[in-house]
Amino acid sequence: MSRALVLIVEDDPDVASFLEAALSDEYETRVAFDGVSAQRLLEEITPDLVVLDVRLPCMSGPQLCRMIRNTERLSSTPLLVVTGYPESAEAGSIREMGVDRILAKPVTPRRLRQAAKTLLRGTDP
Repeated sequence: MSRALVLIVEDDPDVASFLEAALSDEYETRVAFDGVSAQRLLEEITPDLVVLDVRLPCMSGPQLCRMIRNTERLSSTPLLVVTGYPESAEAGSIREMGVDRILAKPVTPRRLRQAAKTLLRGTDP
């Protein structure tokens, strides 16, 4: 059985490394450091889960979410937002677009893995 593919979209290299390290034991991971790079990568891959930050360079988190939700092939892909700004206007915009879960930074590896596992199973409340 192949491992689920998780796309991590995070502009801070240290946070991206942390997220990738927390998930790479159980999942295949790819990383994009901005929204435009993520968009290009999404033309080539179909991830099982997207983990993204709200505030991204080149294309905001809400813009990327909108693109994902409006792309038929990606529209049902679970979206897990990990942000230092859970109460920001951007986070509010993302909530309205059907993001599946928001975790506030700092997040523990255990919490991140549990959220990913729950979303990949399709059992998030």
